[in-house]
Amino acid sequence: MKSRIACVGLAHPFEVGYDQAGNLLNTTVKTMCECGADCFNVGVIMHDLETVKKAAEILKANEFDILMICIATWSEDHHLLDLLSYTDKPIILRAFPAVDTGSLCCAHQIGAVFCDIGKSYEFVYGEPDDVSCAEKALRLAIPYSLSEVMSHVKMGTIGGRVKGMTEIAYDEFAIKEKLGARIVNIDEKEMTGVVSETDDAEAEKLLEEKKSSIPPCKISSTKEGLLESIKYYKALRGLVDEYDLEALAVKCYTTFMGKVCLGYSLLAEEGIVASCEGDVTSALAMKILYELSGKPVNNTDLLYLDDTKNTILFAHCGSSGFSIAGGEIELAPVRLAESGVCCKFVMAPGKVTALNLCGHGDKFRMSVLVGDAIPCGMEFPGNPVVIRFDQKVEDINEWIMKNGIGHHWMVGYGDWSDILEKYCKMRNILYYSM
Repeated sequence: MKSRIACVGLAHPFEVGYDQAGNLLNTTVKTMCECGADCFNVGVIMHDLETVKKAAEILKANEFDILMICIATWSEDHHLLDLLSYTDKPIILRAFPAVDTGSLCCAHQIGAVFCDIGKSYEFVYGEPDDVSCAEKALRLAIPYSLSEVMSHVKMGTIGGRVKGMTEIAYDEFAIKEKLGARIVNIDEKEMTGVVSETDDAEAEKLLEEKKSSIPPCKISSTKEGLLESIKYYKALRGLVDEYDLEALAVKCYTTFMGKVCLGYSLLAEEGIVASCEGDVTSALAMKILYELSGKPVNNTDLLYLDDTKNTILFAHCGSSGFSIAGGEIELAPVRLAESGVCCKFVMAPGKVTALNLCGHGDKFRMSVLVGDAIPCGMEFPGNPVVIRFDQKVEDINEWIMKNGIGHHWMVGYGDWSDILEKYCKMRNILYYSM
């Protein structure tokens, strides 16, 4: 996910620095782009109603997540009020050091006005070519970009949720209100029908085509299990395409255990997240972490605390994307059912965010843990990850129980706690962290 940032200038013709406003805007945009932003230069220095309207016309013709106002000099603040009447988008106020331009005091003035009218904003101060300022602006933009992305997500749920797991019952209205995502309810026959209609010869051909997506690995599943699993991949891929889905949840336990796991792993490498046991909110949590990290996300249960090493073991049956493997990959029968194909491997070490999303209505809540995934063995048959935390694991355990957080944790690379806290504040989602 790249943050789409539009940049426009603001200056007063009477002030010192007005003649340099265009260069300042261009340098700011150039630095932002060099730091990885999808940055669009509006190319307008607003200083009267005509230039405000021109900027608004260009902005309306382009898609962006957040608008950066490059304040070159002191300016009349009503120009921004006029701009907001045409295009009311999230805003970053960008001020620049100078004794005589009045850039900073203008930013302070605008901040006061925005506060009084209830318009939230972000703020960055520094030289136009300052990389740290560009990186700060990028980080500030991410929650707004995430909000925009999630508001367009269509999430497919197949077969409902697992019986007896009331905790994961999902609230379509809360999901739409809080995240913006839409749930597509799909009868499991739409999946199984495709499986039954696909013969072994077609499955063989598809399996051969997908071999390039599967790294070299040990195979202990049967040929029958592989063919059945690739048929389920075909069915899931077809539903993703038919309904324009970006996330999936299948009620796998117990009927489809080991049948959809290989398909999940293949889809993960294609940018489609999929959660186990029909847990819709966990699939959406996976989507959030996928957008932030750009990598597949590990769907886990919290299984075991080691208070001596201050680590926690997280794992599930084995359906994560191959590209996060930290060692040998094995295509093996699923535990308990001892059939089908799971993609077993340990998760590679690195800084990780563990995310839980659950709840209903005003209790819709996100819980976040940040730690370091460390090297581990096959502690549990699936995709285990052992995470070391700064906080005591006994305290984490009590925190989970105190706040009713639940047992499904999605694990993605990177520390996104500040982004997620800001995102939850924006979307009116309860946020818990240690």
